Amino acid sequence: MFDGATTSAVLDDEWLQGALDELNERWRAAAGAPSPGPGQRLAAQLEAGALHLSEIRSAQAVIGAQEARRARAIAAFCRCRPASLDRPASEIGAAAAATRAARPSALTTVSEWAVDEVAVALSLGESGASRLVVQSLHLVERLPGTLRALETGRLSWEHARVMSEVVAPLDDDLRGQAEDRLLARLGSKTPTQLRAAAHRVVARLDAEAVLRRIREAVLERRVGIYPTGDGMGSLCASGLPMPVLRAVEDALRQYADAAAVPGDERTRAQRMADCLVDLVLRPGEHGLAPVQAQLTVVATPGTLDGTDDEPGEVNGDLVPAGMVRRLAETLGVLHPDDAVPDDAVPDDAVDARPRLAHLWGDRSSAGTASARRPDVAVVDELTGQLLALTDAAGLRAGRPLGPPPPTTGYAPTAALRRFVGLRDRRCRFPGCRRRPSGCDLHHRTSWPAGPTAHDNLCSLCRHHHRLVHQAPGWRLRGLDDGSLEWRTPTGQVLVTHPPRFGADDDLPPPAAPDPPPF
Repeated sequence: MFDGATTSAVLDDEWLQGALDELNERWRAAAGAPSPGPGQRLAAQLEAGALHLSEIRSAQAVIGAQEARRARAIAAFCRCRPASLDRPASEIGAAAAATRAARPSALTTVSEWAVDEVAVALSLGESGASRLVVQSLHLVERLPGTLRALETGRLSWEHARVMSEVVAPLDDDLRGQAEDRLLARLGSKTPTQLRAAAHRVVARLDAEAVLRRIREAVLERRVGIYPTGDGMGSLCASGLPMPVLRAVEDALRQYADAAAVPGDERTRAQRMADCLVDLVLRPGEHGLAPVQAQLTVVATPGTLDGTDDEPGEVNGDLVPAGMVRRLAETLGVLHPDDAVPDDAVPDDAVDARPRLAHLWGDRSSAGTASARRPDVAVVDELTGQLLALTDAAGLRAGRPLGPPPPTTGYAPTAALRRFVGLRDRRCRFPGCRRRPSGCDLHHRTSWPAGPTAHDNLCSLCRHHHRLVHQAPGWRLRGLDDGSLEWRTPTGQVLVTHPPRFGADDDLPPPAAPDPPPF
């Protein structure tokens, strides 16, 4: 019996199984039945596992049928968004020739804005939505047998993706033959095994298809950065011919071997990575004009002087406090003597503030890697929104804080560009993460009816800037709190906000507290 007090308990699987076994043993003892031996218990576990696997296979078949249904719906949607809706290439403002040439061939008859609608509807990034649309079109229009196999659970979406990438580019008279041959021999092949088999079949049937695939891959060549967390990430160069990649690998290996010195505990792989960074960032030693890497570092004074471990940001990526301090020292913004060591933060945070005297006292960027004096960002403590940008000289001079003043012309000033870029921190289209350095500034209310001012400007990448002006049915409206309301041609409404400092979201800022007396 319970005494009325609230009791809570956490039952994990192991505890529950033990309790059930004990009850089972008592029941068997009362009934005079023998206890199951180890062999019987193992058989029962194997049987239970088989039932779970059967359920998994059934669920996979249902998922495949729904993915096939989604593919058919996407293809039907694309037929409602023909390329004839787009601005002709001969008109000003149309997509650049390089942009059109880089589009997958499956999208040549589809409006360039269709992928954006799919991305918003499914909360996908642009690249993920593009891959989904292309694969869906391939399955519906070029690979009907693969689509039926997906519907019936014979293969997964990953298998279908392999068929889309390798078999779909074949000419009509050979595609069906290759598809039938591969599906007939599908068996229990994994997607990786199917890809190898598909490459062999295509190479036998149509060597020209291999060249076409190579040409498409070359058009999609790119360098991408993929954050992995904790301020770390991967740099990937894709869409390059294997001989070129092997040559780059061999060159880096030779550089790494030449860089080895007695006592160097780095592995060859680590030295290769270090040599890659050194070769890219070392200026003027390869016959090209030297360039400077442009980094935007956002950090609190406490992060810089070591009195707290609040993470900072570098070009919008979250990085640990220690990494921010080391970067500030490397750039010459902060001298090593100015910062408190990571393992020796004083008890009294105020005592550490004078260690930032060098940062706040700088009157020029001479002798540092900075192109200009460090900006001081003033952020609303409650909402996390940017209020002003200034520098140490401005603070000492007592200049009033606030956004940069508007300009009477159409083009924003450099100060406005810096402020709006740091406030928005990426393209303001839903889900787009293009950095401000690759964005235009869009007038929410068209100039000259609307001013060239911080509250009438927002960052949009070139593609989504053109979408606002050209895509049929899309509507953008600026709201009073600085957010943007996007309405798709199908009536879906999404609202984006500038990401809050100290966060990486575009959620609305927290509501202000009620005024006294509450």
